[in-house]
Amino acid sequence: MTISCLFCEKNVKADEPDYKHTRTLYLCKRCGLIHLEEEALDDFPAEHFTPNDKSAISITLRNEWERRGRKAPPEKLKLDDLHRIASQFRPLDPLEKMDHALLKIEKVSRHVAQRLKVQILYDYPLYFCSEQKELLAILRLLEQEQLISTEDPLNPHNDLHISAKGYQRLREIQKPNRLSNQCFVAMWFAEEMDNVFKKAVKPAIEFTEPGEIEPRFRAIKIDNVEHTNDINDEIIAQIRRSRFIVCDLTGYRGGVYFEAGFAYGLGLDVIYTCRKDWTKEETLKDFDGNLVEVLLDSKDKEINVKKEGVHFDLAHRNRIEWESDKLGDFKTKLENRIKAVIV
Repeated sequence: MTISCLFCEKNVKADEPDYKHTRTLYLCKRCGLIHLEEEALDDFPAEHFTPNDKSAISITLRNEWERRGRKAPPEKLKLDDLHRIASQFRPLDPLEKMDHALLKIEKVSRHVAQRLKVQILYDYPLYFCSEQKELLAILRLLEQEQLISTEDPLNPHNDLHISAKGYQRLREIQKPNRLSNQCFVAMWFAEEMDNVFKKAVKPAIEFTEPGEIEPRFRAIKIDNVEHTNDINDEIIAQIRRSRFIVCDLTGYRGGVYFEAGFAYGLGLDVIYTCRKDWTKEETLKDFDGNLVEVLLDSKDKEINVKKEGVHFDLAHRNRIEWESDKLGDFKTKLENRIKAVIV
């Protein structure tokens, strides 16, 4: 069976032994493993996604698939998910694409001066490019700037390696605090969350491998740190010292979103978690089961109220959802994520 990928519009052959291709589940060499709801597939053509939208979705899905270690997505993609990915996608400018490509090349290099081949036919979405010609142009720019070396400047993808100047550039753009063992935890300051931190989050971060005595990382939560500074200054200082951040979105706390955004802006890895019943918007009820839809403020002005879910800016981000009576499962999932993404 041969089908056409919804996003890159290239033919997908059913020659992958690990996947039984269907209309809604198939492995595209360019876009990664695609798993769609039926309605997303049926309504997609009628929604008039532009070529730029399709390219944005292709790039996003391929990079997410690689970040997951080429594992299946946690949920099927709905039509709303595709709209959100397309609308929130931020394309890289040419210089950013050059840096991104250099980082990708270094990641697959096992040693200095290793000769590599970049699969421009299939891997251009991985490099944030919309077509293979664009990736070839980015590689040529890297060669012109002497960040990579190749025997064939017109076709640098066939035989390249990182130059000394390229390694100097990598030092400038690498993520900060690579030697830090600190993880900042951003979460709701609520009594009910203390138990979650102590029984799941902290032990997941402070894991030890067989034969190790000291934890690989150390969990820092700002209310557990002694300091004499303004608390906002101390938060920023602790995030700057951290290798990565665990951000729990339970409670829709503005401070937590700020801390996650600040860490993301620094280039730190951010692992998102959220209690399952706080992931989606809900109406509120009083003790008698009556809906609470309107409250009055101090000036008797009506305020519509609801229980907010994860903000739409982060709703498409991969996150670990947990339940209060299954903290052991949460601890295991978070520890595995840290080992896969950070270690």
